[in-house]
Amino acid sequence: MSTTGLDKTARPEVSGAPQQAGGLRRALTSIWAKHVAGPLALVIVGLIASGNDYYVHLASAGVIAYILTAAFNIIYGYAGIFNLSIVITYGVGAFTSVYLEVQFGMPFWPALVISVAVTTALSVLVAVPTRGLNELFLAIQTLAFALALAEVMVNWHNFSGGTIGISAIPLPTLFGHQLVGGLLSYYWLAAFFAWLTYELVLRIHLSAMRRKLTALRQGPRVLAAVGVSPDSTRLVAFALSGALAGLAGVLFAHFQLVIDLETFSFTRLVALLLAAILGGSGYFLGPVFGVVAIVVMDELSLATSQAQDLIYGVGILVLVILTRGGIAGGLDNLMKWIVLRRRPDVAVATGELEPEDPGGGADAAAKTATRHLADSVKAVHRDLRVEVRDVSVAFGGTTAVNDVSFSFATGEVIGLIGPNGAGKTTLLNAITGDVRAKGSIRLDGDEILGAPPQNLVRSGIGRTFQSPKVIPELTLLENVMLAGDGIGKVGWLRQSLLSPVARRQALAGRDRAMTLLTDLALADRAHSLAGDQPYGVLRLVEIARNLMLDPAFLLLDEPGAGLTEFEREEIAATVRALGARDLGVVLVDHNLPLITSACDRIYVLDHGQVIAEGPPDEVFAQQEVITAYLGVPG
Repeated sequence: MSTTGLDKTARPEVSGAPQQAGGLRRALTSIWAKHVAGPLALVIVGLIASGNDYYVHLASAGVIAYILTAAFNIIYGYAGIFNLSIVITYGVGAFTSVYLEVQFGMPFWPALVISVAVTTALSVLVAVPTRGLNELFLAIQTLAFALALAEVMVNWHNFSGGTIGISAIPLPTLFGHQLVGGLLSYYWLAAFFAWLTYELVLRIHLSAMRRKLTALRQGPRVLAAVGVSPDSTRLVAFALSGALAGLAGVLFAHFQLVIDLETFSFTRLVALLLAAILGGSGYFLGPVFGVVAIVVMDELSLATSQAQDLIYGVGILVLVILTRGGIAGGLDNLMKWIVLRRRPDVAVATGELEPEDPGGGADAAAKTATRHLADSVKAVHRDLRVEVRDVSVAFGGTTAVNDVSFSFATGEVIGLIGPNGAGKTTLLNAITGDVRAKGSIRLDGDEILGAPPQNLVRSGIGRTFQSPKVIPELTLLENVMLAGDGIGKVGWLRQSLLSPVARRQALAGRDRAMTLLTDLALADRAHSLAGDQPYGVLRLVEIARNLMLDPAFLLLDEPGAGLTEFEREEIAATVRALGARDLGVVLVDHNLPLITSACDRIYVLDHGQVIAEGPPDEVFAQQEVITAYLGVPG
């Protein structure tokens, strides 16, 4: 498990804890310590600042800045979406609350709720047209939206005060007491909402929602492969970020008591980016360290007014050079180094240190991954069939698959073979909805051609890829748990809040995922990052993740690639055992012994067409197959 609590991959619930009882207790203690640390720090800051108006002002500004930075950390640090419209969303929250209070006489509290709802909806609307854009064009799109909205606001004088801004901002009241920005009473108000933000982000960090957001950043196709809609996950990321940005805007407006559009300009955006990146983008405590760093550099630059820019620039340069992953990342690496020095045995057990021979460890894991895996797979109790009829796929003027027809059912293993470029992977992609195709594909009589990949996964069709698609920044255990998150019954809101039912689902998913990894002899690597693992291990993890879905059909795209002959034999044994559990398996591979050993029957593709089908021995004896596949003249 993480030794510092700063790690991007802090385990949900107790999922990262060592299996020993002592490790479990430490994990639970660490989690509760994080829940307590946030409010305790806010109380200590308030007590220290009390009695000094300047410190109170600084503390209030800091906690509001934390809320805004946490909003950006969700959308950018976790989900990897470079949303440059967040500053104008921040401004909309501020102006909306003031507008409702001034124009309609609405009290502060309902105005706050409505403003947060408005910014949440606005962020979702921003997200809709950015679907499918890469990072650069998405940033341009969101920046263009921000500039356009700012122009609308500056011309809506009743809303924003135009270029002059608004100065007559009503004071919030609580139980008849006015809360004045800059006084200690207002700090406690801002600190309360900062605590709520801290608790929300902590729950997201410990929940399935973090795994989904991280998967969205690293590889949206992985989300679809576990039954999660990448588009829906993007909307959730925008909504969460927009809600927190709006909250920060409302608090800022009533703290400053004077606002104008210049407050929410490019300068504020730069400060936000610096705070997020310097603190540690994607780290739970990144926003805290980022805001502290900015405040410290601001204070130093003010204290040395003759060299403000120099102090600011040197500070940023030093932080960037000395801390990979920001301050939080630097501290995390330092703590890991200390743990490695003191207890290398713990580091090995938790994946913080690679074994002396990673390649040998991978081989050992693969060699012991046998048919025992099938015992953890739920048997399919229905006779299901996939019918592929006259399917064609073309890319421009090239036809990759040409009027292919075949079928497969639960309980049988079929192979798809052919020379490079024969259309095998493209055919799998057509079945799983990854490419547009013509023809008909039916699952148990229902047409599924054109359905989104995540819907097909939920219908019972799982798949692996030519190159293993895993999330490098998640552990092996979390990569497998991601499948349980995808097919679970708990929605994004309860996952984000880490409700009791979400906790139970996470723990059940952890146990199931650990069982699958244990059957694959990967238990000792379960808490290691996937990005640190060799190729053969990732192949096995991808299979385990698919089995976590309890599919009726499993499509394996070259599972034997890059493995030794012994490892391929183990893959064949596992595939046969899965077929015996009534799974339908489609196996694409170039290795003929693997195909012969595992498959009941095979289809041979050449130039996008089926040229032979039947039991392996009969098919390999056909001269047409020898000519096309083996390159031997007829």
